[in-house]
Parts: sequence; structure tokens; C-alpha cells
Amino acid sequence: MHRIYAALIEIIAASVFIIPVFLIYNKAFFHNVKQTFVYIVFGFYLTAVMALVGFPNITSLTVDFTVNIIPFVDVASDFANAILNVLLFIPFGFLVPILWSEFRDRKKIILTGVEATCIIEIFQIFTLRTSDVNDIITNTVGTIIGYFVAKWITKNFTLHIAQSTKSRDFYVICGTVWIIMFLLQPFVSSLLWEMVL
Repeated sequence: MHRIYAALIEIIAASVFIIPVFLIYNKAFFHNVKQTFVYIVFGFYLTAVMALVGFPNITSLTVDFTVNIIPFVDVASDFANAILNVLLFIPFGFLVPILWSEFRDRKKIILTGVEATCIIEIFQIFTLRTSDVNDIITNTVGTIIGYFVAKWITKNFTLHIAQSTKSRDFYVICGTVWIIMFLLQPFVSSLLWEMVL
């Protein structure tokens, strides 16, 4: 419960930057208010993922080379965490192909899920958390589940999907959220924690 509460604080702190930056992006190149709103929601989701996995920020960089490269070691003893990792990436596998047609190919979304979770695990070297191949596996499973749910709900991506989005928006959103979470959000977050404690 504490992790969810902490993630909520992180999302609120990040929203101070995400909302105005994405509104500027709307004027500059999104040019669609509804689409920008959905992008903001996706940005909040990415913020929650980064907060829950312990993504590093500029105020808390430490180096810890605790790495597990042997698949399925300790999965049974930490089954709850494995399930949470799967659940955490279901929205990724669901939202990304719905929003961007480039990712409606099964191989492309699986590769993107693997890349995203590998980036997270590499950056966890700069936190006090373990970089674990099991997290890559479980996050990828979540991505795959989300993809098939999206495909089923949209009847093979023909209904209720974004039509005019550009794939570059995905990279802009991910890069922007990363910069905000790494450089800016920690300072607002520390102020919020002082207020609530």
C-alpha cells in the first residue's frame, strides 16, 4: 500500500510538468486536444511505472551492481512480485498498440516491451534495487497479455483505436517523461512529501 501511495505522490509531482509540457506539445505538433489528453494519461501511466519500479533520479543516484541473470530463480518465493510485474505492464501492451499503429504488429510490441523493461532494469543499477532477468520476463508477459486484450477488445484493431497518431509521439512522450522524472520531478516530490509527513 505504501508503494501505491508513494507512486501517487510521484504522479502528482510529475503532473506539475507533464500537463503544461504536453499542452505546449499540443500547440506545437500534436494539434489534437483529445489525443493530447490521452497522451497525458499515458504519461501518467509511465510516471507510475517509473515510481513503482524505483527508477533513479538526479537526487538519488547510487551505483549497485546487484544483478540476477539466471531466469526463474526465486520466482516461486517472490510470486506476488512476479504477478505485480505482469500486471504493471498489461496497460503498456494495451495502450501502445491502440494509440500507435506502428505497434499493432505482435513482434513489434513484444520487442518494445522487452526494450522498455531492459531500460528500466539497466537504470536500476543506479538505485539500490536488483536488476533481474525475471522482471524482464514478467514485464514482457504483461505486455503480451495487454496486446491480446487490446486486439480482442478492438476486434483486431479496427474499432475504438487512435487513427491520426504518429509513432514519433510515442518516443517524444517516453523521452519527455524520462527527463521530467530524472531531472525535475524529484524536487517537487520532496516538497510534497514534506507537506504530507
